[in-house]
Amino acid sequence: MKALPTQDRIDSLDLIRGTAILGILIMNITSFSQIGTAYVNPNLGAGIEGYNAWFHAFDFIFADMRFMSIFSILFGAGMMLFIQNIERKNLRPLMYHYKRMILLFGFGLIHAYLIWMGDILVPYAICGCFVFLVRKWSSRSLIFLASILFMIPILMNIMTWFGLSMNELNEIYGPIWNPETDDILYEIQAYRGSYTGQMEIRSQTAHYLQTFLFVMEGFWRYSSMMIIGILLFRLDWFKAVKSRKWYLRFGLFFFSIGIMFSSYGLFASYENQWNGPWSMTLGHNITYISSLLMAFAYMSLLIYWSTSKRGRRIQNRLKAVGRMAFTNYILSSLLCTLIFYGHGFAYFASLDRLEQWVVIVPIWFLILFLSKWVLNRYTQGPLEFIWRKMTYW
Repeated sequence: MKALPTQDRIDSLDLIRGTAILGILIMNITSFSQIGTAYVNPNLGAGIEGYNAWFHAFDFIFADMRFMSIFSILFGAGMMLFIQNIERKNLRPLMYHYKRMILLFGFGLIHAYLIWMGDILVPYAICGCFVFLVRKWSSRSLIFLASILFMIPILMNIMTWFGLSMNELNEIYGPIWNPETDDILYEIQAYRGSYTGQMEIRSQTAHYLQTFLFVMEGFWRYSSMMIIGILLFRLDWFKAVKSRKWYLRFGLFFFSIGIMFSSYGLFASYENQWNGPWSMTLGHNITYISSLLMAFAYMSLLIYWSTSKRGRRIQNRLKAVGRMAFTNYILSSLLCTLIFYGHGFAYFASLDRLEQWVVIVPIWFLILFLSKWVLNRYTQGPLEFIWRKMTYW
């Protein structure tokens, strides 16, 4: 069962995507291992007492939303690469792209409702359908559209914070930020229980993420990032057309701004005593903006690295992870749910932030090993093969 070779790959895309696959687990581990609200309220779950505060600070500054922003940008670039290859074969891009997105949507539903509620494939498929329609717009029009889309959640958060009283804000965000003890215990018991016992709460959370949260932020954010990916693809940015020094300076510039912005966000969160309404509006805006700055920094520095011979063996490992990004994304979910949920080892709501890293690092090594092992024998990962085969069926 050997797949057809994938043509016209851009090495830096695979390197960036592989790094992002590993990096995203830094944040997703919180959702895998703790109650859902612990992702936004660090006082819940593992908390921020003692050394937990330092691990949370690292995650907050260097990981939170950063790698998801990278994924979204790469999705836009990857979409253009796919369309380019389709056109070279004299096939109809519209038919094959939408078939591809429908398949991705289906994979996402299976992932969200049968494995892990924090799926990203469903929203990506929806946004991918929209972004396809504007892909031929002029670069100026796309810059304008991406800016508007990106700003919509920011403006909604600002209007919410300044337009409502504190009592109204607490009524809206209070139950989300500080759920009732009974609700917390119910979630813990459900995920520590049998597989069938997890279905109800997983379905409820997945539905909330795919509807309300998607409309409030996901659609605007993911679509804007995908459009940025289209623009960067047009510029051949991922092909290292600029000098090595340019990518290094560009990356360090955005890294410096991103770190300052992120550090201020962390400082302001403590200054506001992790107030729920503030953290989920103005505080979230800081993370939202800094995630794009840090995404640019990471991508640029990785492109700079890709032009160097240093660490070539590690680069090749990461590229293999990137070439199997779909498979590795689902594999991470399978491994983590096996570790934390009741149908496996039931460590849900048991590990602090240091202990969570004891889970992250072995999964990283396993993914790095398996990706290389599989690609030494096949040209694609198993899910990539199935997705491609069904697309061209």
